[in-house]
Amino acid sequence: MPKFSIIIPIYNVEDYLPKCVASILAQTCQDFELLLIDDGSPDGSGKLCDDFAAQSPRIRAVHQPNGGAGAARNRGIALSTGEYLLFVDGDDYLEPTLLADLTAAMAQTDADLYLFGAVVERDGKKVGELHERVPCGKACSGADTPELFFGIMAPWNRAYRRTLFTENDITFATKVWYEDIRVVTKLHAVARSALRLPGAYYHYLQREGSAMNNKNAARNAEIIAAFDDILSWYQARGLLERYRDELTFLAIEHLLIAASVRVLLIDRHSPLVAQFRAYMEAHFPNFRTCPHLPLLDRNRRLIYRLLLKKHYGAVRFIFRVKNRIS
Repeated sequence: MPKFSIIIPIYNVEDYLPKCVASILAQTCQDFELLLIDDGSPDGSGKLCDDFAAQSPRIRAVHQPNGGAGAARNRGIALSTGEYLLFVDGDDYLEPTLLADLTAAMAQTDADLYLFGAVVERDGKKVGELHERVPCGKACSGADTPELFFGIMAPWNRAYRRTLFTENDITFATKVWYEDIRVVTKLHAVARSALRLPGAYYHYLQREGSAMNNKNAARNAEIIAAFDDILSWYQARGLLERYRDELTFLAIEHLLIAASVRVLLIDRHSPLVAQFRAYMEAHFPNFRTCPHLPLLDRNRRLIYRLLLKKHYGAVRFIFRVKNRIS
């Protein structure tokens, strides 16, 4: 059984996949299997998967009808045999020492989750880094470190003990937006411990075609379905009241602020902004006194206050100026 199972959902990444796979094969720790899940990609990605699999016994190519990234990740989880899982998007790539440094950390601390940072790239240039909020090198859990819930809402900056998925009925939703926050938020509640590595090992490529850059305002309504799913999962396991403050702050950040801003930049008259506010009032009625509100940085605090006062024109103006500058 390999230490790591690396799962890549693949769809229309023919131009990027060779670099992605090469970065995995170049790992200084070779204790892994690589699962290439071709999600019905219409380009040449599927053939590339077969070519890679023919070159290395540790690579498996799997082909399935298109079901979205969530369905591809679920297929990879079902087929995996490693103790820990990593998810890599086909247009991204890894630093060569990631698996070795994870292995060294695992020898010191037997955690369920290992977190690491990411380099953000656009047009071939580094534009920033993403890091978790929890301290480095110290084992923690959602029960004693609420900041664990408030980090990067993507599946690719963690190594997960495989049993977190298989023993807790956690799967990725298919063909929906916001599938990542549904999964990450649940995993943080069931992980016994997590450890953050200080480095940025994942290279995340920002592309115009991503869901968060999509100009379809209506699809942002799916953030409501995501929180419905999260709340029902927590309620069914008796965890809702224990983590209500953390879930409230997540809703403030991702539903009230982020989703509202995305919609306002597309259509300032969209009824969705009012629906987001109504959802907060109905499901998180005490959100204005959430104890984690001080964690909002200065800019988000300003946007939060403007949204509460319904100064939507000001919110649009601020982000349009910011986008022109960037």
